[in-house]
Amino acid sequence: MVAISILVFVNNRASNALQLVLGLFFKTNGASSRVLSVLSNIGLSVSAMTFERLKKQISDDAIELAITLMLATGIWAIIFDNINIFLRKHSQRVTNHNSMIHATNVAIFGVDTEGIDIDAALDLQAKLDKRGGRYAATFDDILPTPEDNEHMERIFDHLIAEIIVSYAPGSRSWKQRKEMLEKIMELMPRDRPLPPKKSDARPFGVFDVNEGSKVGIVQVLEAIRERSTLSEEEFSAKVRAILGDWLTSNNLRGSRHDRADDINSMERIDYADELSQLFHFALQATHMNMRAHYGHAVSDPTSLAAHKGLLGRKWDVEKPNYAAAKSLIRHSLIARLLHRH
Repeated sequence: MVAISILVFVNNRASNALQLVLGLFFKTNGASSRVLSVLSNIGLSVSAMTFERLKKQISDDAIELAITLMLATGIWAIIFDNINIFLRKHSQRVTNHNSMIHATNVAIFGVDTEGIDIDAALDLQAKLDKRGGRYAATFDDILPTPEDNEHMERIFDHLIAEIIVSYAPGSRSWKQRKEMLEKIMELMPRDRPLPPKKSDARPFGVFDVNEGSKVGIVQVLEAIRERSTLSEEEFSAKVRAILGDWLTSNNLRGSRHDRADDINSMERIDYADELSQLFHFALQATHMNMRAHYGHAVSDPTSLAAHKGLLGRKWDVEKPNYAAAKSLIRHSLIARLLHRH
């Protein structure tokens, strides 16, 4: 080890590139700071402080790339979420209280503009002119067309076929099971599928703001605006897509309602077009199923409640875990289909 360190030092006195690579390998694989200190002393690694400077530089470079995207002429979206870490102090003192770390992580996504009229998509006034239009909406506006019904029925038939082939007793021993599943997926109806394209997602750093409240939403949007180097007029002059969870969207709407009479578009948050992420649509659908179709285990032995008891599931129905609730719903559906067929 000493001989290797001497050779490495002699051949790399003008650069620490090799030591940096070796040190990153050791650190990412769980080497302690004491081990890294020993490796640094013998010339096989850089010091722990160098690692910290490297991480800071990587973060700064990533933020600069995100700012470049925000200053470009295309369409971009903001996505953020927070985590609150409670720091409990062992010995409470007046100057040593429990504290909370609020870490709101932000990323900027470039939107693929193929086939999109950028000016129309970012037209803030056109968006504001449509406000209140839902008041005149009727059930006919969301009623599926006959073509929609036909498409959904065909998809449902293929999904049932896939479940039967996948889970029927003894199906794993079928000689052509794989070919059958491939054929079912090949014939599955599709409605304008989006082609796969590389996403342009750029980290925008972490903010010490609790975005889990209406006040926090306003603060984190202002912090994002300041870091982007855009002025208030530039930032709020166009529609900005804000992505997050359901709570983020709800707090954003509440903040906008509370600030409806404020002084400018930035303060009124007119520019924000809040959108929940796809996972949260699935989460809401799962909660809806548990509320609408849970049933009663005693009076209805075919209900989700009865199946939950038979399977020994212990989670809270009032606030179901997504994975557990989805597993129960799918398990119950598969059992019903196999029993019927």
